Amino acid sequence: MAVNAELARLGVTGALRTGPVGTTAPTDLGTWASGMVDLGYISEDGITESSDEDKQEFTPWQSSTPIRTEITRSTKTFQATLWESNFNTISLYYRVGLEDMTQTGTGADAVVSFAEKGKPKRDLRAFGIDVIDGTYHRRIFLPYAEVTERGEITYKSDTLIGYQVTITAYPGADEISVLRLFKEGWTLPAAPPEPPAG
Repeated sequence: MAVNAELARLGVTGALRTGPVGTTAPTDLGTWASGMVDLGYISEDGITESSDEDKQEFTPWQSSTPIRTEITRSTKTFQATLWESNFNTISLYYRVGLEDMTQTGTGADAVVSFAEKGKPKRDLRAFGIDVIDGTYHRRIFLPYAEVTERGEITYKSDTLIGYQVTITAYPGADEISVLRLFKEGWTLPAAPPEPPAG
């Protein structure tokens, strides 16, 4: 088997973005569509992608070995800890929009406030992820997703305040839950030749 160390990739840097549901999906690795906001610094743990699946195995009466396995549930999640405190990260973590917040004062003297009450409302959004390794680039787009888990916040003098979020991707109207683009030095294999007619 041939091996190629040049195709070993790192997630050296990147970004996590969010925008409204209905944001145009990327077709290349250029600029993001209008409305997609960069959430800023992410902790040194980067972004973790996870797949959680349930399956049903079918074992016939005459055998102890399954003859078929069917996936009954498949969930994609992406986890990151946001290290910037601003409107976008606070809004995402606490599920509050601009209409839920009030501000007194301006500039460095501004005080922003909001109240948490009752059952939290859903906060569906589009999300975009860039993973970069030098000239290599991987882009992930979640057209219809939401934060489904929020980690603890630690207030200490030797720890940055971070907002840990787990984002779950759902299928949209077109059934796409995750769209992926790769520019990593590999290409599609040539299609096999068509068998001769007759």
